[in-house]
Order: sequence, then C-alpha cells, then structure tokens
Amino acid sequence: MTSQSSSSSMQHDEKRDISKDQNPISTNLSENLRTVVSRRGDRRIQVVTSTNQQLALEELGYKQELIRSYTWYEMFGVCFSIMGLMPSIGSTSYQAFSSGASSATWGWLAGSVGILTIGVALAEIGSSFPTASAIYLATWNWSPPKYRNLISYAVGFTDTVSLSASVCSITSGCASQIFSCVQLYKPDFEVTNGKTYGLYAGLIIFVAIFGSMSSSINAKIQNLSSITNIFVLLLVFIALPAKTHSNNIPFNDAKFIFTNVEKVDTNWPSGWFWLINAFQPAVWTIGAFDAAIHMQEESIPRERIAGRPVLLDPAASPASFGIISSISACGILGWLMMIVLCACMGPSITNVVNTDYDQPITQIFMYSMGKKWTVAIMSLMAWSSLLMAQSCLLSTSRQFWAMARDYGIPTKQGSEFFAKVWHNQPINAMIGSSALSLLLGLMMFGGDACSAALFSLSICGMYMAIIVPIILRLTYARKDFNPGTFYLGRFWSPFISWCAVAFMGWMIFIVCVPLTYGNQLDKNSMNYTVVIGPGFTLIAMIHYVLYQYKFYKGPHSNLSDEELVELMGEEGIDNIISNHEKYALEN
Repeated sequence: MTSQSSSSSMQHDEKRDISKDQNPISTNLSENLRTVVSRRGDRRIQVVTSTNQQLALEELGYKQELIRSYTWYEMFGVCFSIMGLMPSIGSTSYQAFSSGASSATWGWLAGSVGILTIGVALAEIGSSFPTASAIYLATWNWSPPKYRNLISYAVGFTDTVSLSASVCSITSGCASQIFSCVQLYKPDFEVTNGKTYGLYAGLIIFVAIFGSMSSSINAKIQNLSSITNIFVLLLVFIALPAKTHSNNIPFNDAKFIFTNVEKVDTNWPSGWFWLINAFQPAVWTIGAFDAAIHMQEESIPRERIAGRPVLLDPAASPASFGIISSISACGILGWLMMIVLCACMGPSITNVVNTDYDQPITQIFMYSMGKKWTVAIMSLMAWSSLLMAQSCLLSTSRQFWAMARDYGIPTKQGSEFFAKVWHNQPINAMIGSSALSLLLGLMMFGGDACSAALFSLSICGMYMAIIVPIILRLTYARKDFNPGTFYLGRFWSPFISWCAVAFMGWMIFIVCVPLTYGNQLDKNSMNYTVVIGPGFTLIAMIHYVLYQYKFYKGPHSNLSDEELVELMGEEGIDNIISNHEKYALEN
C-alpha cells in the first residue's frame, strides 16, 4: 500500500469518527458489510444508497471477483433459457392436461399472473442488494438480531438446494425427451431408472464443463439458448396446426379448449383436482427466475436515467428487467401454446395423458404430425433442455459460490475451497453444485413418486426461501427497506409483494398435496414433497445449531478498509459516508 493510500485511510478514519460524534448512526466502514445501526438500537441493517450497482457492491463490502459480461438482454436470456417453454411444457404435460383442457389454458394464465407478482417483489429486493447472495443477504439484514444468522442460513441453504433440484428436473426432463425419441423408433425400448440416471449424469457433467468456461462464452450461450427456444416455439406454433389441418384432423372448438374439465387417475372431486393441478405447469415452467439475482455480480449495469420509468430503463437494473420480462414473455407465449396444443390434441384427453410414451406431449405430436415430425421436434426440445440445464447450473453455481464466500457451506475448509475463484470463474463452486445435483438425482431410483418430488422441490424450496425476505420486508423491517434502481412506489410495491406472499403460500401448500387420497393413496402415489421440502430447511437449521454457527456469522465482507479505499478512492468513501448520514436523517 502506498503512503498516499495510507494517508487516504487515515483521512477516512477521521471522517468516520466525526460522523460518529455528529450522528447516533455508526458509519464504521471497518465493520463487516459496512453496516449502520438502525433506530431499533441493537439491530443492524445494511444500507445501500448508490444507484451505481458496482459501487453498491463495494458498499456492501464485497470485492468484484467475477467479470461483468452480461448485458440486460443477456440477463433476460438467462431467465428465458431456464424457463425453456416447449421443453418445460413437455415435461409438465401430464399435470397440464390431467384435469382437463381448461386447466391448461386458464390455469396457465392465472398462474402466470401470480408468478409475475413474485418476480416484481424479488426484482425489488435484488436491485436493493445487487449481489449473488441477495435473497439470504436481505433476510439477514431484515431479521431480528437474535435469529438473523439462523434464519438467513436456512434461507440460503434451502435456496441452494431448490436451484440444484431445478437442475435435476430440467436435466431429467431432457433425458426423458431423448428416450421418447428412442421409443418412437423402438417401441419395446424400456426406460429404467438406471438408464435415466446414467444419461442424466452424463448430461450434468457435459453442461458443467461448458459452464466452467469464460463469462463471455457463457453469455453467448444464453443468446443461443434464447434463439433456440424461440425457434422451437415458432416451429410448433406453425407446424402443429398446419399438419393437423393438412391431415384432415378436426380441431377442438373453443368450448372444449376453455371449459373442458376432467379428472384422470384420481379420486379427488373434479373442482379440487382442477385447483391442485391448474397452476402447477406454469409454476414449474416459469420457475428459477431468481437465476438473474444470482448472476447480478456479472451483469453490466449503469446508473438510472433521471425521470425514466423503471421498466423502460433495463440497463440500470439488468437482473430485475431479466426477471420481469422473461416471466411476462413466457406467460403470454405459454398461454398461446397451451391453446394450440388443446386445439390439436384430439377429442380424448385420457388417451393423451395415459399414453405409452414417456411424455404426453409426444402423443399430441404423433396424433397430428406423425413420426418424422415428432422426432424432429422432440430432438430440438431435448437440445433446448440441455441449454436450459446449462443456464440453470450456471446460476446454481453462483448461489453455491456466494454461500461459500460467506462461510455457508458445511465446514470452514469446504467454504474456503468452494469460494475460490479461478480466472474470474467460480469453477470450484461449479464442481460443488454439479455434485449436489448428482446426489439429488439419486432420488430417481425411488420411483416416479420420488422423481416427481424433485420437480416439486425446485418450486417448494424456491418459494420457501423467497417468501421469507418478502414477509420480513413487509412487516418487521418495513421501515428499513431502502429501494434500489427498481422500485414501484409506496403503494404498488407493498401491494404486489403481499399478493406474491399469498400466491406463494398457496403454491407451497398445493405442491405438497398428493394427487389422490384415501384408498388410492399408497407409497407410489404419495407426494413426498411435503417431507422433502420442509425437511431440507429443518436439516439446515439443525446443522447450523449443531455445527455451522462456528463459521457462519451472516454475510462476510471480503474487502479490507485498505482495499475499499483503493477501489473507490476518497471521493467514493465520502459518498458512502454522506449517503449513510443522509439515510439516517431521512429514516
């Protein structure tokens, strides 16, 4: 460190001491995460006041270790790629149609609206804490001091597992689509759990290798994935109705598409079965949108343009824009696709749902287009699923890395190992998150019920993690929320957030309900999500109380005072102190 830097540090200390004398709010930058004391006294909150996300990251106490390569449209690509409309619709086609065509159409539309409220609430939190760890970081800051470490650790742990479960569900869906293509040419081909896991493991390793490449390469892969998803979607939009018409197959009418209600393979009443099924295809498809949050430290932000509406300034908050735009696009396009599928599926939903193929959507394609077209589209869907898996694993590795950086991975040595960055890439975290996905994938050997639980875990775990900081922001820490570059105002922001809480609460309950009850409920039809979902959160809390409390103390700054001064200069330090004092006076 140069004498000039040392002098700057001394000047900074003087300014810090003056601010303490003038204000009851401490601006001690040497403390972890540059925290200040709130009006509650012993409780500490993290204050981010800069509209520049790079400055805000350093204000939070984190060193920039990853390369910022993702523009706002590439952040859209990350989320849109993970959602992967056609492959995801294929993987969830059983749930989509087993309660009737109306659940596929109206259920999708209603589910998309509910998901959008979650996206808006999460986008506001992400812009307020522009780090890969925003979800549990916000939880730590807004929780009661006595329990903040426990709660934030449980949230971070659950979020990490749910993301890994998303990787599992996407990759197993890809394997299923590949096997569906095989079955079209070899009807006697038997799909076993061993074959599925073997292919699944190979695909995980493949996408992990690509995910370990440079940020610029992975950013381009997101663009390729978006293009592929749109191409497959347009192909089905055009080819399916065209082939249905050319083969003189009658279309189902609007009454069938929007009012048909059935119950296949269940003894639940029709109305209740419709409710527990209708929202799930959209929720499973338009999921893992928190990926953009975990990629924030690699986005290319700029300061907000004064006076410009938040939704028209995507570069100011690339992650927030990526979340909201991808949910909106998938919600609308997915609803239109559901209408097309229902129009071309034939008059019998039972035949579609109880098909011999691995996915019901294969039956729809075969009915209208024949073997060659079906194989071509299913092959493209499998390729799209592979790109989805790569995007999801990329995001999962960033959450894994963020947890390791804050000593949230079991054992201190494990955290330090997985937090290590090679050539600006968290390669160790990529290895760790891949290994976790391979371990979770072993649930496939438990049969269809356990495989279904993997799908549900990705949603149940994600919602259980996200709902905590949103509720805290609306209740205990309502006076401590400091908006970032994306904020909808004092009325719409809390209103939409409460809607998000209500929808997430409903969906957490719904994904845990078995599809049958009474005499039909057995070990094969049981919904194990009710055990697995809360189970992982409980495991995290127990692990923290027994062991992890020794190392995990909440978010851990990896910037020293000297590094902070060197990175930001005297002017940047002055801005932080000034902003903290201004925040204290205003609040």
